[in-house]
Amino acid sequence: MQYDAIIIGGGPAGLAIASELSLTRRVLVVEKGIAGNTNRSWFVPLDVVDDSVRPFTYGGVTRFLANTYSGGKAQWNARQFPRYPYVDEKRLLPHWVDTIRVNGSEVLDQCEYRSHQVDADGVLVDTARGKFAARLLIDCTGYNSMIARQYGISRASYYWWSVYGAIGDHPNGLDGMQVGDYMLWQTFADTTASADTSLQQGRPLFEYEILDERTSFSLILYLRREIMTREFMEPVYNRIIREEASTSAFHGMAVKEIKYGWYPSASVSQELARERVIFAGDAACWTTPCGWGMSFILNNYRDFTARLEQALSADRLGRAELAAIPHFRFRERGEIVLNALMTHFLSNASAPMLDRFINLFNETSPNHIDPIYCEKVFTLDITPAEVHTVLATLLKEFHLKELFGILQPDDYKLLVEEAAAYVGESVVEEVRHWLHFGGDKPQNPERNSGFDFA
Repeated sequence: MQYDAIIIGGGPAGLAIASELSLTRRVLVVEKGIAGNTNRSWFVPLDVVDDSVRPFTYGGVTRFLANTYSGGKAQWNARQFPRYPYVDEKRLLPHWVDTIRVNGSEVLDQCEYRSHQVDADGVLVDTARGKFAARLLIDCTGYNSMIARQYGISRASYYWWSVYGAIGDHPNGLDGMQVGDYMLWQTFADTTASADTSLQQGRPLFEYEILDERTSFSLILYLRREIMTREFMEPVYNRIIREEASTSAFHGMAVKEIKYGWYPSASVSQELARERVIFAGDAACWTTPCGWGMSFILNNYRDFTARLEQALSADRLGRAELAAIPHFRFRERGEIVLNALMTHFLSNASAPMLDRFINLFNETSPNHIDPIYCEKVFTLDITPAEVHTVLATLLKEFHLKELFGILQPDDYKLLVEEAAAYVGESVVEEVRHWLHFGGDKPQNPERNSGFDFA
């Protein structure tokens, strides 16, 4: 039997796509474990929750907080939406599995992918339970894609969010925390080797979400070029929730369920394909800092699937044709560019620089910026005018040389070239000169801001 599409991976991306594509096509989902089982949890922007997903959400984030050991503080009520709903992953993902089967397609559990072969007629996929033929292969195997490795696709430029935490029960109450709180940035003195240590060099963040009157989801997060293993993160998390003075509200917490995961943050391009093979989900870097990538899936899987349906109908399944399928909806390229810029900054900045950044969202800051811009950056929902506002604020607080001083050398050219869409060419020429990319000598190398904003 030949399928229209075989999807490798029964996680949220693979199941979301299959639930939609199976309405019109015969689909096979191949999952090495149990499709719909996950070690992750999500909250998402309210505007990606439609009527079909809403029954599988609850509560949500209503207040954002940040608190560093060295003095960076911010707190604000959710501005972009009244709440950021939590996803009930134990109900939504199995619902998608049921939908696929009701639509007449198949989901194979305990079926490990081994390899595949492509010819002019289609794709032959070899699995632990036999070989299956299809016209198209969709790789949704996640961040550590074997298929990407088989094609020699490099992830060397990626930054990785490595997360370990737990759903916890607080039988003695929340100790001052509020339902709907999201601590998005908390650090500790003894996890920082020095003031110059960056997150890239290994300093973990502590985050937590308060789900209800006695339940939390707390975690540690590393943002680095390297993936941090579960074995490395587990004892660090346990020490933080049991021993740190500033986490006293978690000392008596009973662990109900362990959560962990890894997700990529690349640059500005997420379209990735080969002949009769297309990548989706974490395998194609479907992610934003907010929501572990689920917000990206919910916002885009129907449009992406509709494009796949068109490609199947027209039998346009070559590498170039599949690579031309847009993976995401956005108003302007700046939504992706600024997100990448912020990821690089958060990873590489020193502790004092991060404190200065966090304090920008504090009303007492002389360069205060409305916290809604933080939400807009991380939800990929920012307009060109708002990009301009954010850059203007950053460059009142940080000198351009200071910003470029914390980035890795292979980030420079990407950011300079992308910035050309938003700033004057004179500024780009100035940066090229500093970074030895060529260009004319800066007209005013001593100016303080780096950009001229009205």
